[in-house]
Amino acid sequence: MARKRIGIPRALFFYSYLPFWQAFWRALGWEVVVSPVTNKEILDLGVEEASTDLCVPVKILHGHVAYLAQQVDAIFLPRMVNVGSGATFCPKFLALPEMVKYSMSGLPPLVEARLDLGKPWDLFNLCRELQREWAPGEGFWAAYQHARAAQRTFEAKLAQGELAGPLLAALVGNAAGPAAPASAEAQEGLISRELKVAVLGYPYAVHDAFLNGDLVKKLQHMGVKVYTADMVPAQARRRYRLHKDLFWHYSNMVLQAGKFWLNGAQGIAGLIHVTNFACGPDAMVGKLLELEAKAHGIPLMALTLDEQTGQAGLETRVEAFVDMLARRKTRAHNISLHG
Repeated sequence: MARKRIGIPRALFFYSYLPFWQAFWRALGWEVVVSPVTNKEILDLGVEEASTDLCVPVKILHGHVAYLAQQVDAIFLPRMVNVGSGATFCPKFLALPEMVKYSMSGLPPLVEARLDLGKPWDLFNLCRELQREWAPGEGFWAAYQHARAAQRTFEAKLAQGELAGPLLAALVGNAAGPAAPASAEAQEGLISRELKVAVLGYPYAVHDAFLNGDLVKKLQHMGVKVYTADMVPAQARRRYRLHKDLFWHYSNMVLQAGKFWLNGAQGIAGLIHVTNFACGPDAMVGKLLELEAKAHGIPLMALTLDEQTGQAGLETRVEAFVDMLARRKTRAHNISLHG
């Protein structure tokens, strides 16, 4: 008998928690179908289905759901409330199942798991409830343990400096090729100067290459070593908490990671804040990052993205920023040599 198919949209929570949920559903006997890498067709589907005032990552989520709708028996669409950090997710995350359900037609059943993990056993209990409802008769404990191990492995690789994009692509089965070789100009100059940049933003903005114009690979092609917020383990980020945390999980993650990099980790030359137009929490994070960067004398560039963002203009800005960082580093090196 053919296995049932559950779809996971390649958007939003995917970029942080795919390893757990992919391993969990597979261990319960479901075939996991992940929607393809975001492209213009998926973006257009999302723009058509979603409300016009939503940020582009949520519109993209709608496009991925539309793509999966006719291919699977159910779609996994959790309500992200709290993942144990004490902070919540933005209102759009909280209302995601309703937004999708009441704006789109012809959908298969939605698996609307509520992730509100304020207590140590909440995730265990949630997974047990999902198993009872969606995979009765299957073994629960082994699936739960397998999922925990997959997530721990993923987070350990991030902490070792691996980028989430290639790791997730490998899990899905469409592994990304090696990073493009640095250009001749980079090989002659930038690499020898060990230029390092922290690309900060919510994971679904930083790692969706279509949304951000393949920013990470562009930087790598210019000879830049890229660091991201999700590379900083939660324990290390907590040392940089504000006196009063922000309300939102991803906002705290980005701001704390920014402070981590600014305080000397890896010798970061500059920050790029990838933000989404119409994202309220991002507006506050951007200002706080700007103040922190000024205090440390490290340049910061903000890239604000929406469905109308022109790739040519984005590339020009990134190239100019990297060139400025390289000149700045060269000037500092010359001053140190000549007193």
